[in-house]
Amino acid sequence: MSSTNAPRKVSSEDVIGQKTDLCISNTIVKTGIGFSAGVVLSVLLFKRRAWPVWLGTGFGMGSGYTDCERMFNPVAVPGVRIVPAKSVEGAASSSPGTFELLQQKAGEAFGAAKVKAGDQLEQATEKASSELQRGKELAKDSANDLLSRAKSGANKLEDKVRQV
Repeated sequence: MSSTNAPRKVSSEDVIGQKTDLCISNTIVKTGIGFSAGVVLSVLLFKRRAWPVWLGTGFGMGSGYTDCERMFNPVAVPGVRIVPAKSVEGAASSSPGTFELLQQKAGEAFGAAKVKAGDQLEQATEKASSELQRGKELAKDSANDLLSRAKSGANKLEDKVRQV
């Protein structure tokens, strides 16, 4: 009974042949759909111009080519990750694998960096606050100095005016 439940081995040539057949048939179908849509648009909207037909055909061929690319190279698709079979089967019962340890270490590193950045931000805020206070005091002192100079200059001018 175990021989009937065992998965049948498929040769790599058969897998490539099946993918190629599917690729070619998908490309032909999508090119035909694009061609048909181009003809319909050309007749209905664009006064029987040729460019909608060529554009639809190109879109269909491009879509077929993209599907073939994804079929033969699934890693190129954004968001796809190939997971080894042993980590899928025994993930709950076995010890953490290299990827899990790497994830954990990265999380710890990011946490430490976040705490350090928070501390640095707090220190920079305190320093900026103290510098601002110091700047306010310097501005106040220089303003008082300028005011006293202006008052003394006004007093001298007032004395000269009284003498005349």
